[in-house]
Amino acid sequence: MPSFILFPLTFVCGTLVFCLHVEWRRSWRILAIPAFVIVCGLIYDPLTIWADSVENVSSLLVRALYYICCSVMFVAILRCCTRLTWLESLVTVVAGYAVQHLAVDVYALIDDTGWAQRNPDGPLERFMTKFLGVFIIVYALTYACIGRRRVVDDGKIRNRLVWVLVCAGILLFVITFSMLVVEDRSLETRLVGHIYDAICVALMLAVLMLVAANDRLYGDLAALRQTEQLARQHYEIARENIDLINIRCHDIRKSISRMADNRADTTTGDLLRQVEGNIRIYDSIFHTGNEYLDVLLTEKGLYCSGNAITFTCVADGRRLGFMDDTDVFELFSNILDNAIESAARMQEPGKRVVNLGVEANGGLLVIRSENYYPDTDVPKFSDGMPVTTKTDHRQHGFGTRSIAWQARKYNGEASFQASDGVYTVTVVVPIP
Repeated sequence: MPSFILFPLTFVCGTLVFCLHVEWRRSWRILAIPAFVIVCGLIYDPLTIWADSVENVSSLLVRALYYICCSVMFVAILRCCTRLTWLESLVTVVAGYAVQHLAVDVYALIDDTGWAQRNPDGPLERFMTKFLGVFIIVYALTYACIGRRRVVDDGKIRNRLVWVLVCAGILLFVITFSMLVVEDRSLETRLVGHIYDAICVALMLAVLMLVAANDRLYGDLAALRQTEQLARQHYEIARENIDLINIRCHDIRKSISRMADNRADTTTGDLLRQVEGNIRIYDSIFHTGNEYLDVLLTEKGLYCSGNAITFTCVADGRRLGFMDDTDVFELFSNILDNAIESAARMQEPGKRVVNLGVEANGGLLVIRSENYYPDTDVPKFSDGMPVTTKTDHRQHGFGTRSIAWQARKYNGEASFQASDGVYTVTVVVPIP
């Protein structure tokens, strides 16, 4: 492989290590990536020859400017070819450049120490003497450790300016440190410099990922808190509506009963009693022993009745006394909302069913929900958690995460399973 193509190619490959979760645009614009590799490669050799012919300071500035321009250019290309935002593209490119630089440090250490030359006939040594062999190992380890996760989520970033400054600082350090401290030094200085450089770059990558994870957790927590507040408001509204419905229906039923008793016409009396029987549906509220659960189950039961969904529930709400009332309402609301939404998509009337059970078993509270799901909409899972079927993943999927979060809040676990057309949610929490 021509030497001039190595830097842009390894740079691009290092960035692609972090692009597992990236959504690419299906268009001709993706050709900009190989074009970038070729153009940057063609410029590299002439620029290096010219930089070596000028003063040392000017040479450093020219080469640093070249690397910075390549990075900025690739940020624009990644933004154009993917669905990433500008900030997400910047962070991804900086992380890719850092990994590429880390691989260069590892190769330089192997080359300067002569480790591979001590047993040149060994298969590992022969592989490590190859430039690309070192990069493959470093990239594979990086992917296994951090590349499989999303680098940063623009929708959950708390301070964009800080991220831009951090990325600029990392990029400048990676570009200038080797040129200022390591190049054209003695062997001992180069070895120490490469080791220090590799450690610093690895720590920068770790900090970058930790800060990104912290921002994601902060964003998820803010969304969960908002969901909890909405659940509290939802409960108050639902309780008022159900109380109002029951008062009105109770009065109507009594009025119809008196009318039927005072009518001599048997047909009219039977008709009125039939109407009275229909109204009794609204007076059939749940009595599980937990007020918050009763309100929610009654509301969901009325919705299911109006949408031809069979809703069955066997629940001992008294066992929920150790949980906060708002947590009870939010937990069961998320479980039932997902189940009812899935059941409503079923075309077969016999499969428009939602089953819910709450029981105590051996000191454990077991909550179990079951519903059918369409064959065309089989749930997908990632790390044991279902992936939202909505197109906007940033604004959806908090329901299942909220279920798992609340289970862990009470030292329990939530599991999700899809098998034989039945979707099952099981929450197990120890009873204090």
